[in-house]
Amino acid sequence: MPLITFIPGIICVIVLLRSRTQDAFLNVVLPVLLLIPVDYYITIRPIPPLNMIDAVLIPLGIAMFIRDLPRWRFSRTDIWLLIYIFSFAYADYKAGQTTAAVLRWFIVLVTGLVPYMAGKLLIEQNGIRAETAKRFITLLFVASAFGLYEYVGKSNPYQYFWSHFYPGQWSGWHTQIRWGFGRVAGPYAQSELAGMIVLTGLVFALWLGYRRYRYRDTVTATSKPFKYAKIIAFLLFVTLGTTQARGPWIGTIIALPVAWIGLARFPKRRALLVFIVGLAIGIPAYLAAKDYASGKRTDYGSERETAQYRAQLIDYYIPIAQLGGPWGWGALGFPRVNGQLSIDNEYLFVYLAQGYVGLTSFILLLAETAFALLREGLRTRSIRDRHFIFSLLGVVLALSFVISTVFLGAQSFELFFLIVGWSQSIRAIRRTSAAVETRVEEVATAPALMRVYT
Repeated sequence: MPLITFIPGIICVIVLLRSRTQDAFLNVVLPVLLLIPVDYYITIRPIPPLNMIDAVLIPLGIAMFIRDLPRWRFSRTDIWLLIYIFSFAYADYKAGQTTAAVLRWFIVLVTGLVPYMAGKLLIEQNGIRAETAKRFITLLFVASAFGLYEYVGKSNPYQYFWSHFYPGQWSGWHTQIRWGFGRVAGPYAQSELAGMIVLTGLVFALWLGYRRYRYRDTVTATSKPFKYAKIIAFLLFVTLGTTQARGPWIGTIIALPVAWIGLARFPKRRALLVFIVGLAIGIPAYLAAKDYASGKRTDYGSERETAQYRAQLIDYYIPIAQLGGPWGWGALGFPRVNGQLSIDNEYLFVYLAQGYVGLTSFILLLAETAFALLREGLRTRSIRDRHFIFSLLGVVLALSFVISTVFLGAQSFELFFLIVGWSQSIRAIRRTSAAVETRVEEVATAPALMRVYT
């Protein structure tokens, strides 16, 4: 039965042979990424274990290398990504664990580099920004509609269904219970990881459904709102709530004001306002959270205890990470202390596994992504494009916060690198849009009896 793993890959190859690379991305890769769990594998030695997303990303990566690579535009982010990829498994290799190192390099090349290439080569250049966002939220709507059962049923329907095709395999994830209800994870392994996917879809849905732009953008083909976006946004909002994941909740609170900056006629002023309000709220909130997470862990399984667990990770593991030197201990090589087996902080995990070289490259990857989006967002004169760019920036900043409370795993790993690559391909629309929007404003504000010639 695990042979069904290859079916999506075969379909992807057929689509690639008969159509364009972006068609395979939209019609095969995104559905597999957002609807099928990544916890089930087929193992055929000597090749590494493969899941369904691996099966579609491999042919997509080969096709992009053959067809789309000439469109590649070098950026500094490429450097940080290459350093991150190298450090991803070098510690395992250095420790003599060659097989483990090869496996981890395979993982990051397939699930990290290929989505990065897809984001950088397939979306903006082919004019499928709105189509990609629509496909993303529509698939997420379907995933959420079935996934909500987990909230009341306290079992994951995706794991139940797919486990029949992979007998003997256990995904490793149980439905967590909080406040008497199941924490919805859907096909995304764990509720915090699901929250990251859902908050991204929610921001996209709000962008697609927004109608009241002050100026109608006649330059791009994305000016018409997606009529189902509000319905989808509502379900995604409900799904985000049922994950009962505080990290993604706070991430959404970060993302939405940042997206709001893009709707301003003078975005620098609104950005300053958001920054000041963010500091005014964020600093007291941080101090309160720090005080909440202090003290000895006692009520195990409670909300406060989980916050204390994450706070103590820093105290116990930073010294160990420092001992790992420039390349770290490897993903499985660092010692576990204080019974804390789960490193629920991606920055700390990267520091432990990949050393300060890996951590520095990862932080630079995030910083470069945010800077690129901020720069293009402030340059563009198209309101709808600006709204999208700041929406994407909001997602990046939200994910940057959330991964300080959880590791980057399952589909959130591919999503992260897809968005990083996407941010590098966006180019601001300046003069043409500015002229059109100015003209539209003149027409819109002309006196009613004035004849306007165009």
